[in-house]
Amino acid sequence: MTKKFMFIVMILVSLSFAGSLFGQGTTARLTGVVRDTSDAVVPGATVTLTNESTGTSLNTISGNNGAFSFDLIQAGTYTVTVEKEGFKKVVSTKNAV
Repeated sequence: MTKKFMFIVMILVSLSFAGSLFGQGTTARLTGVVRDTSDAVVPGATVTLTNESTGTSLNTISGNNGAFSFDLIQAGTYTVTVEKEGFKKVVSTKNAV
């Protein structure tokens, strides 16, 4: 049976911006927790962050506590994809960072 990620991704919970020196741009840290529909954390899920303008992707794996993070990402609009065997793949588009 396929389970569905709850993906009330706390992605935006810990979104912090830091300006670069000399106005060279803005970077952000994106963090979140992957949970299933019973609110249990999901360790070992592959989380992919894709810049919708450039197509550049970053990947990480959720930890034992379901947490994941991406550091030093550029401002832009991103698609977040979460996958794990036995669970339904979740894709969230148009996430502004």
